[in-house]
Amino acid sequence: MKILSLYIDSFGKLSDYLFDFTPKMNSIYEENGWGKTTMTVFIKTMLYGFTNKSERERYTPWNNKSSFGGTMKIEVNGKKYRIDRRFDPKKASNDVLNVYDLQTNLEVDFGNNIGEKILNLNVDSFERSVFIPQKELEEGFGSDIEAKLANLIGGTNDSQSFDDAVEILNNKSKLLRMNSKKGLIIDKKRELSEIQNEIEECNNKLLGINDIEKQIDIIKSEITGLNEKKKEINEKIIKYSKEQEKKTKLAVAKKYYEDIQNTKETLDKNNEIFNGINLTAEDVLAIRSKNKELISLKYEYEIKQHESGSDEKLDEFKNSLGFKDDLPTNEEIDNISKKIQKYQNIKGVINAHTAEPVKTKPIVGVAALIVSGFVFVCGVISLLIGILGNSVNKQLFTNIGIIVMIVALLGIILGLTLVFINYSHNQSASYTRVKNYDFELREIESQIRDFFGRFHLYSSEFSNNLYTVKSNLERYKEAQVENSYKKEENSKLERKMKEYETIIQDFLKRFKTTAPTTEEQIGELNTHLRRKAEIENNLVFKETSYKQYIALHGLSDIDENEVDVDSLNSIIADIEQKIQELAKELTTKSNKVVEYESEIIKLDDLVEKEEELTKEIKNLEHEYDVLITTEAYLKKAQTSLLEKYVKPMKDSVDKYVSLLLKNNKEYNIDVNFKFQFITKNGLKGIDQYSRGYQTIITLCMRLALIDCLYPNEKPFVIFDDPFVNFDDEKLDLCKNLMNDISSHYQIIYFTCHDSRVIK
Repeated sequence: MKILSLYIDSFGKLSDYLFDFTPKMNSIYEENGWGKTTMTVFIKTMLYGFTNKSERERYTPWNNKSSFGGTMKIEVNGKKYRIDRRFDPKKASNDVLNVYDLQTNLEVDFGNNIGEKILNLNVDSFERSVFIPQKELEEGFGSDIEAKLANLIGGTNDSQSFDDAVEILNNKSKLLRMNSKKGLIIDKKRELSEIQNEIEECNNKLLGINDIEKQIDIIKSEITGLNEKKKEINEKIIKYSKEQEKKTKLAVAKKYYEDIQNTKETLDKNNEIFNGINLTAEDVLAIRSKNKELISLKYEYEIKQHESGSDEKLDEFKNSLGFKDDLPTNEEIDNISKKIQKYQNIKGVINAHTAEPVKTKPIVGVAALIVSGFVFVCGVISLLIGILGNSVNKQLFTNIGIIVMIVALLGIILGLTLVFINYSHNQSASYTRVKNYDFELREIESQIRDFFGRFHLYSSEFSNNLYTVKSNLERYKEAQVENSYKKEENSKLERKMKEYETIIQDFLKRFKTTAPTTEEQIGELNTHLRRKAEIENNLVFKETSYKQYIALHGLSDIDENEVDVDSLNSIIADIEQKIQELAKELTTKSNKVVEYESEIIKLDDLVEKEEELTKEIKNLEHEYDVLITTEAYLKKAQTSLLEKYVKPMKDSVDKYVSLLLKNNKEYNIDVNFKFQFITKNGLKGIDQYSRGYQTIITLCMRLALIDCLYPNEKPFVIFDDPFVNFDDEKLDLCKNLMNDISSHYQIIYFTCHDSRVIK
């Protein structure tokens, strides 16, 4: 078996810790206080769980309130598993263990103790075999190590060791021994003899009791007859007394009956309001619901009456909108709308002529001015050439220039005249058109203002006035429609209210109600109906109680015969006197019997004890024989069992001793696995050697033990810093040994010093 890896979620002082193991040597170097021991305990608890409450408390993380633990992956016989364990801080019953096959990822059931299933060892054997702490090696190979090794191989616990078993058997046989003056068996036989003598004495005392008992039986018979007679007389007296009690209780029953009749009268009086009609609570609930609906309808009707308009309110609204006499027709509105449009168009035309009159363009005058200007410039140029030039045509150019300039001036005058004439014509035409439009505009405006004056709208914003008229007309028409709708709704409510009032009144007039209002009448019916149920329930209870009272006290038949009680009491007194006399005689004879019986009362106990002692002595004698035989066979079996393991144990020890000790001394291992060196002076125990020497031998014995315990599947071996006190030479030898055995076993080696690290 090998550990592949572990993850500590939270355990002791370690948390969120992951470690992957190699299949051979795993040397873990950490300082003191890091948690090496915690890690070893984690490995053990993953296999076996906690062994006791104190261990659970010690490794519960201080900051973990719910659960703690982790996972460990192992390999066994070529198969890999993952162990998940969660521990509850207080209750072991709340711990959770899950084991999964890593090839299939399916859960495997190994039970709660997976360590025993896999290693075939309990937790104590695990701690004393594959777990090798420092402290145990330091103890040396003395004290009870030999017994531990023998017990581990033999598959027993310390408390059941061979020596203990032999001692128990020996002590038990000494306690039971029967071949001497002392012993449990001899004591029991002596006690049996004494009991047998007492039984014989008791049997002799039984013979004188029979006659006295016959006389006692006769007296008892006489007393019984007298008691029977006394009983008959007492029964007569008691019966007479009961009859008298019945008569008294009959008067009570009559009061019950009168109360029932009064209750019936109260019920009839209460039911007069129903007028013989079988009224139910559902009927009252239905009519009350109908009345609530009527009240709701009336409330709704009042609200709508308040909100809805009458014709007067509609007229008031009409007047508020300015429609006092009549409403404008659609034709009038269309006509005035067209006039407003025309008014706006004419006004636009007038504004256009006033701001920028329509003119004819003076094309001819402007053209004459342009051409004349150009000609004048040419004349000026010709004149300048004639004045300033040197040519022979100087006079010619001067004359031409003057002539051209004169012609040009005439052309300019003509052009100016044409432009003026055109301007005068344009001014005259614009004035004529504006005057014609203004007359038409005034006439249309008068018509428009007359129309809007009907509705008290005097603003010059005719479009806004028209919008106001249209809007008010629309509002009025909507008010007309709404007024008509509300009138119709109110009519429907009136019809529905009348229908509900008819139903309610038809319902109520069938009963004799006296309340003034409808709701109070319904409440009156409901009160009487509830009172009816209460009275009926009370009546049923009273009638049932009355019948039970009659039956319980037997009042249906009463014996009226008279009885002389004084005479009967006198007879009873005589009988009691006779009984007392007989009782005295009976007591005298009974005391005599008691006197004899007091001596023989323990006869049954003595006989029973005799049988028990006889059986017990027989069992003790058999037990003694079994103990003697068992002790002999146990010694023989122990010797045979241990002899079987001595040879393989010694072979393994030889292998390890040869690796660690240079001067191989001859030694001997007996059937009790006691290690002794063979010297010239005889056998010498290792307790006579140094502590280091003892530790090496202990280590060899422990490794040999592991070889014997695990011949097939090799386990992992945990070393918790076992070589603390070794010198350098022995430490190197042990390191080499660790590396050597790591080829067979997976080694998990902890140390807190770098000098002891195995590489």
